[in-house]
Parts: sequence; C-alpha cells; structure tokens
Amino acid sequence: MKTKQLFEKLTENWQAKVICFGLALGLYVVHITSILDRKTYTVPLKVVADGGMYPMSDYPEYVRITVRSTAENIAETLQSDFTATIDLTKYEKEGSFSVPVSVHLSPKLLLMDPFEIKLNPESVSMRLEEKTLKYVSIAPSLSGEVPHGYAVTKMSVEPATVEIVGPRRAVDETKQVYTSAIDVTALTVSKTFEASLQNINSLLAINPAKSYTVHVDVAEEPLVKKFTDVPVRLLFLPEALEAEGESPKISFDVAGTVPTLEDYELSESAVYADCSAIDKVGTYDLPVHITLPSYFQIENQSAETVSVAVRVRRETQSESAGR
Repeated sequence: MKTKQLFEKLTENWQAKVICFGLALGLYVVHITSILDRKTYTVPLKVVADGGMYPMSDYPEYVRITVRSTAENIAETLQSDFTATIDLTKYEKEGSFSVPVSVHLSPKLLLMDPFEIKLNPESVSMRLEEKTLKYVSIAPSLSGEVPHGYAVTKMSVEPATVEIVGPRRAVDETKQVYTSAIDVTALTVSKTFEASLQNINSLLAINPAKSYTVHVDVAEEPLVKKFTDVPVRLLFLPEALEAEGESPKISFDVAGTVPTLEDYELSESAVYADCSAIDKVGTYDLPVHITLPSYFQIENQSAETVSVAVRVRRETQSESAGR
C-alpha cells in the first residue's frame, strides 16, 4: 500500500509539477548561460588526403571555434588544444562535395564541464580530383642584377628535382618549381647559396629534400674595343737621323672584359717600332710592337710592319754647312 500511496502522491497534480520542473530547468539553464564566458579561436584547417582523391578547389586555411564555458576553464584553454581537419579518405570518385569539418579536443578539454563549442564553417565545399604524383625540375629564382660588366653564365640546383602531389590537372600543368629568391645584386664571383622552395600553387603539396643549394656562376662580360689610327712611336732612332713626314699609324682591336677594358686608355709608348738598328739614311720596314697587359688580346691588327723613311736631321745638316 505504501508504494501505491507514494505513486499516487507523485502523480497528484502532475501537470503542475511538470510545469514547475520545466520552469526550474529553464531558470537553471538561464543561470548557467549568464555565468558562462565566450571566446573565439582561429584554428588552422588540416586536410587529410591519404586516399585516392585530392582537393582541386581552394578551401579556407582556418576555421573559427567559439567556446562557451566558465572563466576559469577558458583561462586554461589554448588554441593548440584544438585540431580541425577535413578527411578526404572516404571519397573515391571525382566530383564536388560538401566535406564536414571535424574538431578534436585535447584531453584536458574533455574533462571540463560545462564546455560548449561552435564551429564556423561546419563543412567545406570543394571539388575533388584523382591524386597524382610526379617529379619536376627546380629552377633557380634570382632577384636583382649583377653589377655592370658582369653576367650570370650558369646556374644549377642540387638536388635538381622535387616530388609534387596534388589533383590530376594541377600536377599535369606544373612543369617546374622555383627556389626562393636569391639576391645577386652585388655578386661579382661565383657563389653557392642555401635556398628553400616556393609553392606558387596552393593546390599542390611539395615533398622537399632537407636542403637545397643553388650554384650561380658569374663572369666578367667580354668586350672588344677598337683603337683606330694609333700613331706608331719610333724609339731608339740615332740622334743624327730623323723620320720623314708624319708618324705611321695602325688600327687594331683589343679583346678583354668590361671591367678591365671599358675605361682602358693606351699609354703614349704602347705602340712603337724599334729603330735602334738603323744607322744610315734609307727606308726601312720595321715590326710594330704593341705593349698591353697580359689579360688583353690583340685582334685585327691592320699592319704587322710599318715603312719608315729616315733622313739626316736638319739641324745636323745646318751645322755641317756652317763649317
């Protein structure tokens, strides 16, 4: 009888009791809500593409996670306590899909109560294509220009190729990958640089080696400078003799490099003929000598010899006549 009486007691005016319970529950929820704090975290979105498909369209790099909990709980919560992922493993065909975003919490957050999270966005629309892998060459990327008179003659990267992974069409269209920019503004000698890789296509994943080196060969630019109608200086002619008329002239080219040759000027005695063997009046064919630094090369010389007519010096003739 006691059990029956207890049941009858509980069910007496049950409608009013249900209403009161609902009101109490509502007041409790309002109270709890009023004492909860709110904080939003921006979390990197990671794509898991371990299957046969890969995203062909751009997707957000981050998601926003809004947390509602007590001030004490929020004070202990860090952005690193959240991991947001979209898993493409279960997709087996190409097409457009709305992929749900999954959020994983660190163990300490699972013990917090109350603890509510709201995710934005909750899913990501993306187009999937078959995942493809291939190796492509690496091209050095240079910034600036070498100084005037110098040129980059050769570049090489070690290792020379890299593995790229991504959607079929994006991989097929990618022919090479570039290194990070290498500044050659003040470079006048060959040098080896440490470099990383650029990824200019966000749809591709690059599996780089531990390090890359770029060797840049730099050399002085070649230059050919023309010297025209250069007087041939007559050296070591005996004092009693002199050359008739103007000094003979020749033309020639000098091959060198821009830094060494561009501003080079011939010295007064750079081009000469040796007259030391002449001891009397007459006409002589004398070899032409051109004295230049050893790093220059003479080309297209107009004459190897010059003809020199020698006579008695006029002052000497006058002195002889006076006697």
